[in-house]
Amino acid sequence: MGLRSFVLASALVAAVPLAASATLSPTNPPVPLGSQHGLGILRPCPSSQLKAAVTSDQGAMLHRELRITLTNVGASACAIDGYPAVRLLDALNHARIAAESFSLTPRQFIIAPDQQAAFRLRIATGDGTTTYLTVPTLAIIPPGDVVPLFVKIALPSAPTIDVTALQPAAEVK
Repeated sequence: MGLRSFVLASALVAAVPLAASATLSPTNPPVPLGSQHGLGILRPCPSSQLKAAVTSDQGAMLHRELRITLTNVGASACAIDGYPAVRLLDALNHARIAAESFSLTPRQFIIAPDQQAAFRLRIATGDGTTTYLTVPTLAIIPPGDVVPLFVKIALPSAPTIDVTALQPAAEVK
């Protein structure tokens, strides 16, 4: 019985440094992805940690192009990888259309607190003869989450929407 207790205690002591090194704290910031010093594994940015805003809205040739930023308003860094899910919502918050065209190659990157990721949304405003119904709300669901962020903005309920992959905000002009 004494040997068994010694073996269990030794196993626990040996496991403690591994468990301690796996946790993140403000004094032990996350390691950037691709670093040689660690795995760089962070959880995806949840909607609760992000704030969405339209930072540019330009129109030309029967299209509107918006630049949308997601700001990390949380206390810790998180990872972004992929395309946001985008829905145009009517006044009753029913989806009128969802993004169906995607461009740029996604890549994983980290956004620290107060940093931003951005993407472009391109939407048709009409085809020259047809005017589309306008909807008041844009719903954005970050990759890896299911909870939408809402932005109040009047947009045409066009038949096609193009969304780019999320990129560090400095790279999306």
